[in-house]
Amino acid sequence: MPDNLSPSILKFREEFSDFLMNNRQLPEEELRKLSLREGYYRMSQPVGLGGQGASPMQMVVARETIAKLGVLSPTSVIGPEPGLLSEVEGSLKADYLIPLLEGEKKASFAFTESKSDSPTVADWDGDDLVVSGRKSYVSGGHLSDFMSVVLTVDSKKTTDKNGPAVVIVDSDSTGIEMGEPFYSLDGSSHVEVEFKSVKVDAKNVIGEIGQGIPRALGNIMQERIEQAATSVGLALYALDVVTSHLKKPHRSGGTLSDLEGVRLRYSDMRINSFAARSVLYRVGRLLDSGNEAINEVTTAKIFCTETASSVVDTAVQLVGGQALIKGHPLEEIYRKMRSMRIAGGASDVLRLNLSKGVFEFDSGTV
Repeated sequence: MPDNLSPSILKFREEFSDFLMNNRQLPEEELRKLSLREGYYRMSQPVGLGGQGASPMQMVVARETIAKLGVLSPTSVIGPEPGLLSEVEGSLKADYLIPLLEGEKKASFAFTESKSDSPTVADWDGDDLVVSGRKSYVSGGHLSDFMSVVLTVDSKKTTDKNGPAVVIVDSDSTGIEMGEPFYSLDGSSHVEVEFKSVKVDAKNVIGEIGQGIPRALGNIMQERIEQAATSVGLALYALDVVTSHLKKPHRSGGTLSDLEGVRLRYSDMRINSFAARSVLYRVGRLLDSGNEAINEVTTAKIFCTETASSVVDTAVQLVGGQALIKGHPLEEIYRKMRSMRIAGGASDVLRLNLSKGVFEFDSGTV
């Protein structure tokens, strides 16, 4: 549970919460600069690159705290994470990783195929790769300086250097065509990207050819635990909003919290939030211990996003019509929570993955 944390994590949560409480109203760029000065902005980044190398549990606490206080742009507080680039060296480190961590460049992740029967591939041309294909739902792709593209190198296996890989492609490369950006319910932007014989230096392959899928899955697992932590924080935020609302004088006399039916629904919100936090922190401990926790992270992503979505939905119901007016805090997180049940893997797709992990790989705990 969140209460049984080490003294160092408890101290971090208290200090980090105080920092956000005092500065969350600042403009995003001012908050970023202040967070950088206070040492929070680079907490998730490797120690060797000037970061703090925060533990999985510390990042769970940070993301939950950020969402609980209603800050919906976490990168302005804890900065970008290295993700797929965490272990790169040489030119990839100098040209992409360092600028990313310092906020000088923006990255996007091109994973989802536009057509499953026409995957993105890269063929050899001397020491270069020529990328062809189309990716959909590249979040922030039109705003990025480079993309990490999941593809198959030499799909016809005419050389011994073939297989799935992740390749960095500059967004302004010749042959890249981006469609018009489209926007999800939560306001996030996405774009479809077509690669028309885009030439890329083979040095831009992240890791080894043949390791693309494990690397991509690792990145997605990171996204899912982030979503689980954020969703729990948003549930707690909604709970605070509703608690305050129900204590206010009501036109009927007394307060809404006096009504038995309201108390029943409010109790459900607290019960569900308690359960979701329990799941989240158990998975955080598993990750801290270094255990393989793919099924457990998947479980947390499903349970926490769905439970938090129910909590926020009840919050809107109890507050009433004003909670649906644009600009109300519940209206914004209602939209965000609904999208999180699809982003990073739709709930029912992940349920199938979870069962596959048990029946085909004998993995996971209860």
